[in-house]
Formats: sequence, structure tokens, C-alpha cells
Amino acid sequence: MIIEHLELRNWRNAVSVSVDFPPGLTLVTGQNAQGKTNLLEAVFFLATGRSHRTSHPEELVSFAKDQALLRAVIQRKSGTFTLSAQFAGGRVTRLRDGKAFRRGQDPLGDFSAILFAPEDLLVLKGAPAERRRILDLDLGQAAPTYRSVHARYAQVLRQRNALLRTYEQPPREMLATWDAAWAQAAVALTDLRARLVADAAPRLTRRTGEIAGGPAADLVYEPSLEGKTVAEALEQLAARAQDELRRRQSLVGPHRDDLRIEIDGRDLRLYGSQGEQRTALVAFKLAAVEMLSERPGGAPVLLLDDVLSELDQGRRRNLLLAAMGAQTIVTTTEPQLAGMVPDTTFAVRGGEYERTW
Repeated sequence: MIIEHLELRNWRNAVSVSVDFPPGLTLVTGQNAQGKTNLLEAVFFLATGRSHRTSHPEELVSFAKDQALLRAVIQRKSGTFTLSAQFAGGRVTRLRDGKAFRRGQDPLGDFSAILFAPEDLLVLKGAPAERRRILDLDLGQAAPTYRSVHARYAQVLRQRNALLRTYEQPPREMLATWDAAWAQAAVALTDLRARLVADAAPRLTRRTGEIAGGPAADLVYEPSLEGKTVAEALEQLAARAQDELRRRQSLVGPHRDDLRIEIDGRDLRLYGSQGEQRTALVAFKLAAVEMLSERPGGAPVLLLDDVLSELDQGRRRNLLLAAMGAQTIVTTTEPQLAGMVPDTTFAVRGGEYERTW
């Protein structure tokens, strides 16, 4: 799949922008704080319904404006369609061909994008929530049911935590009902995550070897649940019952999962160099691209936000070779990146985009 055309209205510092993209490589150049990342953020939002920089939709609307609009023309093997997102009053309405998605409908899969941003370089050193985020946003796009399974678990978890906070000793029958719902949702999400990581792991291992030529990395899923059945999940929950009542929160479940990337048994979060960490994260993104490329919609759009400049020329070349087949949009402060021959180049200044090639 490719994005053919993108319109931004009152999006961040882009008051009115309209750009066309080729199927291949697009280079977006400009100094810092001019709006390069805003373009990638818009594409990523259309694909996932999320921003990688904020969870507050009102922050995406231009200053002193009360509405914003994103609209893109997407081409897939099955045909061309329009995706859009309307922002007003802190709410977002997503549409396909002008029709809003129904409540409960999962738009994920209509259009896919994998983003590699500078913030991702902190994933390995940060809290487990950061690693769950890339699992959800990147690998999750490879499973059509992922968003609904994840949303179901999040809903049950909120209700169960609310019950634990409301009552010092929650009514037994009420808690048992939510325990059963929690166990079913937790097992479903854990199983889906385990299968996605198992699919991604050998791809990441191969990609690290291709990019760096050194020791290959391994991807390891660390689930909070110790068993694979609802009954085992309930047993683990019962074992923490007193702790949960005392702390008034759920202490077991996928909301406490983690990912580990290691080389020769070394956890890169603790013992990896910056070069090893960067290469492993690039390989993770490429593994996600590869997984998504095998879906009916075809390869996702690859978004690289000012990260190629951090790689040496060899790794940069290997990354772009590995990404061949995917439409790629790259931002950089360098007018020209050595070893790159883009199909199109845009220069960005103050939220305005000028095609220079």
C-alpha cells in the first residue's frame, strides 16, 4: 500500500498543506522545529489513530484554532480510497471514503505505517510501558484483531481497578464476575502478543545481522501471566488477592508485560552499547515492516524521523536496502544524505512544504 496524497489543515504548524508522494523514497528536509516531524505524525495518526508524541488530541490542532483535518488518498492492491480524521472539541472522528467508522469497528489494517522516531531510541532504557507501546503500535498492526483484543482487556482492567479502589472489601460476587472477565481478556491478549513476538523474533535476528554484520539479536517476550489458560490466570490472580486489596489495583496481567532484546544473552537495556541498541531497534522496525508486508494490503509505509543521520553510511545503506518494497518517507536536517537518491524531495520551513525535486 502507498499514500498517494496528503492534506493537512490546522495540523500543528501546518495551516494548509497538500503534498503528493511517489511510491518510492521521499526525503523531507528542513531545520529543527519547522514541521518535518508533523508530516510523519499525520501519516502515522491516519494509520493507527494515535500520535507518537501526545495522547491529547487537542494538542494536535494549530494554536488558536478549534478544528483540524487530515485527509489522505491511499492506494492498495484492491483499489484506492480516502482516509481522514477530523479534530474538534478534543474529539476525533475517523472516516473512510467520507463515512465515519462505527463504534466498535476496527479501522486498523486499512492503512499501515511503521514509524522510527528519535523517541524510540529511549525504548530499551525506559520503563516496560515504552516497550509495550512499540509492541502494540508496531507488531500489533500485523494482527487484524489486535486492537479489539487490546481494547477489551483495557476496558475490563479499568472496571476491575475501579472496583478495587471503590471498596475496601469489594463484594465477592461482583469481584468474581470481573475476575472471570479479566482472565479471559488477559489470556487472549497474552496469547496474541506471544504469537506476534514469536513471528517477529527470527526476523529481528536476521535483520540485525544484515544491518550490522555482527552478532544477531534475539527478541524475548516476558508476559506477566505465568500460564496459558483462564484457570491458570485465575489461580495467579488468587495468589495476589491480598496484595491487590491492600494496594487497590490489579497487579497481574498484560499491562505489566515486557519485551527484552538481547545479544549472546546480554540484555541490551542493561549491557548494550548505543550502537547495538540503535541497530536492534532498526531491526525491530524492519521485522514489523516484513510482517505487515505479508498481509493482503501489502507493505506498510515506513516513516523514518531524523534517524538515518545517526547511522554510519554502511548501516544506512543496509537499512534502505532492507526496506525496499515499502514506500519510505525520511526526514532530515541535511539537504542531502550521502548514499541516498530520493524519488522526491520536499523542503520544509514554518509548516510550509516546497517540492524541490
